[in-house]
Amino acid sequence: MKYCIVSVMIICSSILWVSCTDRALETSLKLSGENRAELERVLLHYKDNPEKKKAAEFLIRNMKWCHGKDSPFMDIYYKQVDSLQANDSIYAEEVIAFYDSIYKPERFQNMTVTFDLRTIKADYLIDHIDRAFQAWQSPWAKALSLDDFCEYILPHRLGNEPLEPWMAMYQKAFKSVADTMYNRKVDELYEVISWMVVGHRYYTPSYVPDLRPSSLLGIKVGACPAYTALGRYIYRSIGVPVVSDFTPNWANHAMGHEWISIMADGKCYPIMPGSPCRFGNHIKGGSYRISKAYRNTYGDQGGLIKDEEDIPPFFKNRRIIDVTNQYIETTDVEIADCFDTETNTHYAYLSVFDLRDWKVVAYGAKKGAGYLFKDMARNAVYLPIFYSEGNYTPAYYPVKVDEKGRVSYLNPDIRYERRVVLTRKFMDLNPKKWLKAIIGGYFVLSREAAFANADTIHIDSLKECNYQTVTLNKAYRYMKYVPPIKTEGNMAEIELYDEKGQKLTGKVIGNYRPERMDAMETMKRAFDGNVLSSPKTVKTQNDAWVGLDLGRVVSISKLVYLPRNDDNFIKEGELYELFYWDREWKSLGRQVGSRQLQYLEYDNVPDNALLLLRNLTKGKEERIFTYEDGKQVWW
Repeated sequence: MKYCIVSVMIICSSILWVSCTDRALETSLKLSGENRAELERVLLHYKDNPEKKKAAEFLIRNMKWCHGKDSPFMDIYYKQVDSLQANDSIYAEEVIAFYDSIYKPERFQNMTVTFDLRTIKADYLIDHIDRAFQAWQSPWAKALSLDDFCEYILPHRLGNEPLEPWMAMYQKAFKSVADTMYNRKVDELYEVISWMVVGHRYYTPSYVPDLRPSSLLGIKVGACPAYTALGRYIYRSIGVPVVSDFTPNWANHAMGHEWISIMADGKCYPIMPGSPCRFGNHIKGGSYRISKAYRNTYGDQGGLIKDEEDIPPFFKNRRIIDVTNQYIETTDVEIADCFDTETNTHYAYLSVFDLRDWKVVAYGAKKGAGYLFKDMARNAVYLPIFYSEGNYTPAYYPVKVDEKGRVSYLNPDIRYERRVVLTRKFMDLNPKKWLKAIIGGYFVLSREAAFANADTIHIDSLKECNYQTVTLNKAYRYMKYVPPIKTEGNMAEIELYDEKGQKLTGKVIGNYRPERMDAMETMKRAFDGNVLSSPKTVKTQNDAWVGLDLGRVVSISKLVYLPRNDDNFIKEGELYELFYWDREWKSLGRQVGSRQLQYLEYDNVPDNALLLLRNLTKGKEERIFTYEDGKQVWW
């Protein structure tokens, strides 16, 4: 009798455990409405195959978020996109022009949302699951646990794209390639596949739904999410485990980024289809720095913040996890005090500077009188904030975490003012590369068309990416600029002035041979007055040059040239205002830029301050910085 009672208790406990673990599954089945029979048919189909049944349960249990978007315009849109992508003779510029013409908000309004639970068919799921299990047998995936397989290979949908049998499509396109690499390492497989994907970037508006899998097969131009989707379709179809990771905002640049990582040997190797980076170097090899890294998952993770406190929308996403420490060295940041001592919220948040404002990237839980923020990126500046009912409030001074993980506060000390010299309003990562690319180039000036008896001016070193002046005071008719070999030219403007200070004009000459561009049109960019345009040539063209024929011998007082740049240096006649942060941006005064000086001087800057220089005349790119050892340090 005792044995029977124990057995009944065990059975009841098992039933209770099953009912608890399948509560989410039952919720999905209830939400499926009239489509429930299709989902139950899938579960019944795998009743004698425990692993596939668990996989089917995983898909259905977490399917309540899965949906597609559609509208009457989408059929036209997909036909046009497919026709354009299928044309092998079309240039990327033409595709971009088409996108610019077709992406109008009104065309994508009133989208119909269709939930998979209510529409997906059993045959579709069964075929997808069977093909995913076949892919699981690849040499790059067969060691995966069932749980990892469910996240890295199995998911039937990535975003709000139309449902298509993409496993079959992509296996047909890429399985033969994978078969030839069967005994090779995954990095070797990546090198082969990377050559099969053409990539030109385009910032697709957020209101445009995701491209369908079949349209991505021929993609030439697209946004990062399109290429990450393409990568997941390719690699999962041939049994290479991949995940989709993202940073909500760069630590040292505007906007965020999304990429995929191949999972191998317990590590993640970031890649971007269509990008020429080496295996695993997509994030590591770049100059942009991660603030936080999160992973998109198919399964419900419960959310980063588990309780019901009023929290920012980003942290309500139940299908992301923090993976920052899988990519970079991190530091736990503990803030012991805050401005608002009466605040009793369980969480505070860290934000990074975006384009003109602060963007939340991480949360910290209450610890004593302060907050603890785990796994924060180093070499970054964060602003702690509180959140309440949609409003963000600064909570403390900006926090600087240096490259060794040491934490300090940028608390401006108005008792000590110092002099600063500012040359830019935005970081100079790209301009530094462009400057380096013209070192070794040179100018040749002569009275003769054959450039005999000429004078040569070599470009040996430059400190700033702004206007450079060379005094001549000599008579010439012809001038040419010869870029270093294996470069694109990287010269934005070339100007010649006579003895009266008047700018000289003439006929553009040269022998640039740009790819897919009119040669004369691109050479004219060196003299068009547009500081953001520059002539381009074939990178391997050794004898390329661009120049000017003045039409007669003229006494030239000076040569002025501007390397390729981002238009963020101090410019003549434009109005600037410097700010420092003290719970808000406070002005330190306005100044007008000068062509002669090309820098601004301020004598009233508080010590230990976070600074921001704003161009009030034009432009939108701005970047926070500190002033250390006589120079701007960008964050």
